[in-house]
Amino acid sequence: MERSFISRNPSVLVFLAILALFTLGVTVLSEGFGVGVISTSFVKTLGKTLCLCLIAVAMDLIWGYAGILSLGHFAFFGLGGYMVGMWLMYERTRQIVENSLSDGVLPPTPEEIEAAIGNQIFGVVGSSEFPLIWNFADSFVLQMAFVVLIPGLLALVFGWLAFRSRVTGVYLSILTQAMTLGLSLYLFQNASGLRGNNGLSGLQNLPGVTAPQSMVSLWFFWASALALALGYLLVAWAVSGKFGSVIRGIRDNEARVRFLGYSVELYKLAVFTLTACIAGIAGALYYPQAGIINPAEVAPIASIYLAVWVAIGGRGRLYGAVIGTGFVSLVSSWFTGGQAPDVNLGFYTIKWVDWWLILLGLSFVLVTLYAPKGMGGLIDLISRKKGSET
Repeated sequence: MERSFISRNPSVLVFLAILALFTLGVTVLSEGFGVGVISTSFVKTLGKTLCLCLIAVAMDLIWGYAGILSLGHFAFFGLGGYMVGMWLMYERTRQIVENSLSDGVLPPTPEEIEAAIGNQIFGVVGSSEFPLIWNFADSFVLQMAFVVLIPGLLALVFGWLAFRSRVTGVYLSILTQAMTLGLSLYLFQNASGLRGNNGLSGLQNLPGVTAPQSMVSLWFFWASALALALGYLLVAWAVSGKFGSVIRGIRDNEARVRFLGYSVELYKLAVFTLTACIAGIAGALYYPQAGIINPAEVAPIASIYLAVWVAIGGRGRLYGAVIGTGFVSLVSSWFTGGQAPDVNLGFYTIKWVDWWLILLGLSFVLVTLYAPKGMGGLIDLISRKKGSET
């Protein structure tokens, strides 16, 4: 008799239970719930961390299981943020414009409202005309669909061109990094239609919502936790069956898998596109909590950080990717946020804001050399020890 998915993967149930307890605990202790032990800003930090954990799960699927080191997945993450940011900025600006024009003697025409909205959004780049890509910015349904469709389409086209040419290894990593750099440089231009270096701002203000930020932050925190739970469940289910066996085979011996009759390129393309869609959803939840998105968020260095987080957590272990990303993200916020006290050595004062990236890079090197299983390997060690005792 074939065992159920959960019985074959008990760690999934454990992960979901821990995530549920964590979500409940943060909710009860938050300002939005009334206790106030956890501040609204820290709830946003935790919500953003959950979004980063979601893209880390996607990264672990494509790198840890399929063996494809993509250094461009933050491009998909950023595109998801831009798609939701366009709707948020348009709707918020529309409400402001309509309220300001409602005091006039004559009611404004739709053309006047549209011109005023365009001037408010694009005046910072010396324009008032809506670019073509903003044609559906007023449609919540379409923009939410674009959160998945645009990153997925870019990944599908890029992956088809790369995989059909059988580009592998470090060359593929360089290509994905070049794709991210190209997108970032394009977004920096005012002609991109996305306000260039200014990016999209004010995304934390939900149109038509009068609830305080303490409550809005909780809503996004819940949505981020739910997205992480569903994403983790989806990826865990995918790697537990035949699909997972094939992509692991591609990782370990691509030539043998191709010899067995499997379409290696099709499997790679499926993984690449799926993880891009997951990254887009993660970005769509992240940037409304951050409040702003600009081209710097899509720079190649962000995708390199993502690979470092997954490596520290332990690639090939979904919970390892979550643990590593959550740990590094929160520690990074502590060090770079000025909360870590400076260390005065007498002849030199260590300022953690300046030294954090060095520590992160050193951690990556040490983990790669001496602990290739990462932080997730500790969980494996504890599990095996308990299993032997019983």
